[in-house]
Amino acid sequence: MSIQNISRLLDELELDITQGLFVIGAERSEDIPFDLNGTLLVADLTEEHELLTNLGNVLATRFGAKNHISLFGITATDIIATQETIAIHSLGADGAAYMAKQQALSTKELDWVLMYQPDVSEAAIGSAFTLQPLIDVVAALRAPDGCSWDRLQTHSTLRRYLLEEVYEVLEAIDNRDTNNLREELGDVLLQIVFHARLAEEQGLFTVQDIIDDITAKMIRRHPHVFAKATSKELAETQLNWEALKSQEPGHDKKTLLGGISKGLPALLGAQKLQEKAAKVGFDWDSEPPVWAKFKEEIAEFKEAIAQKDYENAELEGGDVLFSLINLLRWYKIGGENALNRTNNKFRHRFAHVERCVKDSGKSWKDFSLEELDLFWESAKVSEQKHSLK
Repeated sequence: MSIQNISRLLDELELDITQGLFVIGAERSEDIPFDLNGTLLVADLTEEHELLTNLGNVLATRFGAKNHISLFGITATDIIATQETIAIHSLGADGAAYMAKQQALSTKELDWVLMYQPDVSEAAIGSAFTLQPLIDVVAALRAPDGCSWDRLQTHSTLRRYLLEEVYEVLEAIDNRDTNNLREELGDVLLQIVFHARLAEEQGLFTVQDIIDDITAKMIRRHPHVFAKATSKELAETQLNWEALKSQEPGHDKKTLLGGISKGLPALLGAQKLQEKAAKVGFDWDSEPPVWAKFKEEIAEFKEAIAQKDYENAELEGGDVLFSLINLLRWYKIGGENALNRTNNKFRHRFAHVERCVKDSGKSWKDFSLEELDLFWESAKVSEQKHSLK
């Protein structure tokens, strides 16, 4: 669609575009913003079902499947030769059928354009894709007449809650519980907005600064996606990922391991340290030495225990864990995930044992370890029947 036709359509509809106007071709629908406030016009539409379906999916993701769009057919002589209002979720089927029918009835070639305008009443209560309502809630909680508990919080006092919420997100992922995942991600988002509010009160940074920084970082780290690059430049990007990161503001350039947080869980931290060292060649070149090192550390741990040197045994025990993580890394197994799955498996089986004890009407002390182990084995049988592995 030409700029002239778009101008003609705007004049004919007498649209108020003071809130903004976003015009885009149908083939670039993925670039439609989530936080659209003004009028959206999508040009270069065709009757192709796949194109309209993809466009409908994008619009549904941005604005909701139950909202409606308007289709306009324009000719060289008629500004609006035909128009129809269609629900976003049915754009693929109904839109294609309508466009094909109208083109068959028309003696002239129809130039199609789609229009979407956000509901003003919805905008008044906040778009589904803006953080402002949550930002306002946190600001109210922190206000002088807000919540006394929230007013006392600092970055340090909130640390434990952020950690707890992240682990609850991981649990929801492991359980494939998408409903709970949605809720837990919201709890993490609350923590982010809360920390941003604390920083804003001190004049340090805002939520928008966080969003701007991470957006710029992702664009900067992916020049092969967001910038035109040759095949050679693409290859260099993949090879120089660490170099790209090291050039960023605030990055610890003094040591190779300086950018790895000391606050990570120990198993995950060990894996990341090993991965970073391996990238500069500090790694075994085959599997046998990795196994040999693991066995060596076990032997040293046993020796420390035999000598009753428990201070050294703690250090040697750490070496055993570190070498085991390295062994798992060689087989592309994440130690943190592996242990977490085992923890969940133990939790599930022990709950079965607990139910068996309760159902027996006896107490724990009435059972021998061998009898309890039979309950444990029955839990394993139950898992196999239900394919819980």
